[in-house]
Amino acid sequence: MKKVVKLLCGAVFLLCICWFIGQQLKTARLNQEEQANSGWNLVDYIDTPAVVLNGRTESADYPYGYNLGAIEDDEVGRAVFLTAGTAIEIEGKVAEGTVLDVNYEIHPWVASESDGALLNIAIISGDVKQDYVYTVDGNVQRQTISMEQFSDCEVHIEMSVSNEEGKNENCDWVVLRQFSFASGGFEGKRPTLNGAGYVRSATYFADEWPLNFWNSEMDSLDADMEQIKGDGFDSIILVIPWREFQTGISPVEYNEYAFGRLDEVMTAAGNAGLGVYVRAGYESDFRDSIEQNEASRYLRLMGDPVVENAWYEYLERMYTSLSAHNNFWGGFLTWEDFWNNLGVCDEPDEKARVEWADFVGYRRWVEEHFALEIYNENYGTQYASYSSIPVPQRTEPAMEAMYALYDDFLNNLLGKSQEKFPDLSMEVRMDWEVIYRVDGTADYYKHTITYPCMNSSYVATMYGIPIGFENVGERVGYQEAMEKTGYILRMLKEQNGGKPVYIDQFIFADNTPAFQNNAQIKEEEMNDYLENVAGVLRQYSEGYGIWTYRDYRANLLYNPQFVLEADGWDTVGKVSWEMVEDSAACTLEPGAMIQQVIPGGRNHFGTGAYTLEVDVVKVEEAGTLSVCMGEACESVEISETGRISLVFEANSSLDVTLESVDCGISIDNVRLYNYIQRGYLYDEDNNELQCLEGVRSLNRQLQQVH
Repeated sequence: MKKVVKLLCGAVFLLCICWFIGQQLKTARLNQEEQANSGWNLVDYIDTPAVVLNGRTESADYPYGYNLGAIEDDEVGRAVFLTAGTAIEIEGKVAEGTVLDVNYEIHPWVASESDGALLNIAIISGDVKQDYVYTVDGNVQRQTISMEQFSDCEVHIEMSVSNEEGKNENCDWVVLRQFSFASGGFEGKRPTLNGAGYVRSATYFADEWPLNFWNSEMDSLDADMEQIKGDGFDSIILVIPWREFQTGISPVEYNEYAFGRLDEVMTAAGNAGLGVYVRAGYESDFRDSIEQNEASRYLRLMGDPVVENAWYEYLERMYTSLSAHNNFWGGFLTWEDFWNNLGVCDEPDEKARVEWADFVGYRRWVEEHFALEIYNENYGTQYASYSSIPVPQRTEPAMEAMYALYDDFLNNLLGKSQEKFPDLSMEVRMDWEVIYRVDGTADYYKHTITYPCMNSSYVATMYGIPIGFENVGERVGYQEAMEKTGYILRMLKEQNGGKPVYIDQFIFADNTPAFQNNAQIKEEEMNDYLENVAGVLRQYSEGYGIWTYRDYRANLLYNPQFVLEADGWDTVGKVSWEMVEDSAACTLEPGAMIQQVIPGGRNHFGTGAYTLEVDVVKVEEAGTLSVCMGEACESVEISETGRISLVFEANSSLDVTLESVDCGISIDNVRLYNYIQRGYLYDEDNNELQCLEGVRSLNRQLQQVH
């Protein structure tokens, strides 16, 4: 018995030895294969900015859901998939001794149905061009191309699939099992913004917010620029309200003061070594105007030639002003500023919606895209003529067509705007819209037609954590959030023609009341996300911008720091304007009063409790100051400088009244707000917050990318 046991033990020992030797040999073989195939491999870079995919479309005709891109299956493993009418472009620098290995075939699934195809490879460097054409069939073939003549040169490589004369495109699914640069090496060149490294921006509106920034004082402008630079940013984003800069459209009139302040900010940014992007045409501002609803301008762009012409003139003037500064890096529009145009779909009266259909061009658009019977069939309607078609309501199936009109409007407007403002881009909408079919089922509309941004060299977008989640109050871990970030940005990159992506609003956290049920990163993991997301951003974008660099009060007052003296304020009694410690202030002598009427449309965050703040910066005569919001008033005894902060419940009015009953004082920084936007970097008084180090770490990592 013992002998048998010894024999069994010996056998097991020998098997272990054999297994170990086998594993070592396998490892050695794999290492050899890895070394042989090391270098720049197309399949590893296919979804990065280093590669441009042309002609890619999503289609159920292909098992992978698209006609061009990376694939993986049991037959071919990981590979690159091309079809007729598609092309791939690569740019980079070739090292000495490099060879290009190309293994290709018709996909085995369809090889018997294909009559063959041609794989075209063109390698271009300066005036030198080498063309290679290979016949592709059901057999795996390998070509080795010497890159000797391109050593140490920048090259542009183009690949496409075509046919010999007399043959067809049926089942011409070309698979590149291998497309790699070996031996010497290859450094793929990715498109960049401004030809520089990864762009890192902070949106700037000093200590106010976008709606009244341009009529605020900006008295810490230079220090703010140095702080932004010190936090690792290389640029700022300025939000430009259309109506505040172009105050009139018939006739066209401009706010020269605002343009002067724009020059000051551009200069200060340049002195700090910061570039500048602008969001041109921001919808909201508080400037007094006969246009009480500023959104009406944007709607009139769809059907009023006078407004459209004023828009193009405004962009031309804006570009002239900006391009005079060497640190101007670019501008973009955004879908957000035109989104309220879809408000015509909320009109309950169908007759009014028929009139809107004519004004915004919906009726004309339907005529150009649908036979009337097809429109009725697709959307379950029974209109007898095009002239009777209204803009649809939100829950109607025809809302799909309305979204398509909106996207066509944006593309058309952007294309014409680029003639006045060269390289103007647009922040594209990545959210999907729920639409309803005739049978009652829900579907999605995607705004992918806008993703290439017409003739712009880059694509802007807003990315927030909620995109792609169900948004039912989820609190997600940072790793799950990073996976979703990569997925969403990759989808954009695959459908924008390979252009660089600038995430002008990178919103990793948001406390907006209307979005409180949206998915958010767990607060204790926000820094983990910021410290680890650099690789994802580097792979799928070329720049990002923080929206809330400094927390801001949603101040409802125009000219709240008195830099424009009485503009926006009604005065009674002895009121004057002076500088107190280099800051503009309003001086009230006993019995004097200032008041600002606040239209309800300024209130973006609903009702509730309102905080009214006033900084008393000089006291000439102690006494009582009456502070009112609407009908509610508080009497405050003033004997020294400092901040007054009062809370008022909503009443019949938001109008602010400050009356010096019997005191003589100078005041500054009047604010009325019911909401503070949080960004977790600096609070509203510029104190550091918990995510500042996370963003600094992110900037350090991205700064190393060139």
